[in-house]
Amino acid sequence: MTTAPPRPSPQARPAQPYVVFGPGSVRSLAQVLARFGDERPPLVLAGYGSGGRTWLSDLRGTLPAHVFATLPSGYPTWAKIDRVSDLMARLDTGPIVAIGGGSVVDTAKVAAVRAAEAAGTARRPVTAVPTTPGTGAEVTPFATVWDFTGGRKDSYSGTGVTPDAVVVDPELTRTLAVEALGGMVFDTLAQGMEGAWSAGSTPEAAAHGIGAVALASANLERLLTDPDDLAARSAISLAGLYSGRAIAVARTTACHALSYPMTLRHGIAHGHACGLTLGAVLGYNAGTTEADCQHPAGVRGVRDVVARILDALHCDAPGAAVRRLEHLLAAAGLPGYGTHDFDDRRLAAEAMRYDRADNNPRRIDRDRLGSLLAELRRSSSPRSER
Repeated sequence: MTTAPPRPSPQARPAQPYVVFGPGSVRSLAQVLARFGDERPPLVLAGYGSGGRTWLSDLRGTLPAHVFATLPSGYPTWAKIDRVSDLMARLDTGPIVAIGGGSVVDTAKVAAVRAAEAAGTARRPVTAVPTTPGTGAEVTPFATVWDFTGGRKDSYSGTGVTPDAVVVDPELTRTLAVEALGGMVFDTLAQGMEGAWSAGSTPEAAAHGIGAVALASANLERLLTDPDDLAARSAISLAGLYSGRAIAVARTTACHALSYPMTLRHGIAHGHACGLTLGAVLGYNAGTTEADCQHPAGVRGVRDVVARILDALHCDAPGAAVRRLEHLLAAAGLPGYGTHDFDDRRLAAEAMRYDRADNNPRRIDRDRLGSLLAELRRSSSPRSER
């Protein structure tokens, strides 16, 4: 017999969401919603790709009467967010359930806050049900909103952005294509490493980040080889959750700063974009010196974190880690940096517009970043595509 989890106090939202994890855990969603004591019909938001899934129809059959809406494909934009918040107000819906990838979850997070601000009421509870591993959006206190017209990515943060509950069921990732899965796992790897070495990291964030790297790197190829390997699928989902915990505290660094213009200007999926420079930035940070260190733990602290990351990747040196990451990119069918027609200098300049670069443990500026990308292009030999 399953007992309902304790109901949270309505006076304060938890600093971290209530998490239900494991294969089949999505069947507990109705119980999770019951925690909030809200009698209004829930608003269930699903991503465009989830709309016709049999499992979603089955899941909806287990929920109380609710309003269902499918979001258009693509990243969160202010237009999408405002449409959702308007729908919430017009239909007087209750708790929000965001079923999909990070874009769906981030849209729901921001829409809930915007609706509350517009009405002058308490924010509706948000439950995230990620169907992709890697974004970490289900546990972070911020959301990404994209402005493709203006060529800009905004980070939205503030009180009440973190979801109240999370249901992570690895079974829901089964429908992902190989390339999509690989890109999402590289988002996990980037968030894990950056959360560990960020100048804003803490011992707990570093532990979560390095744990994410170990789980993701050890299980990606297993899952690509055998999509029915539920243990590997579960490990990948757990890695995504850990990486979200890491960046919720530490924020990301240079890899994410570089990824934004790649997505905005070249249409490269976010996780793939993060993976393109991850090895190069790892190698760069491994060379931190007293003259360019901006991490509060100093050079020794940075080198210690890099060493722990190398251990998580089962590599004995930064060069071996770069080759390992190149191999994983190729195994997932993701082209390497050298195959893309980027303007390296422009990419470096645009990346420096984002404050993520300031979190990097080794000081980096536009010229250093441009040189790093130029060297990455020269060294992106066909071995990463073989």
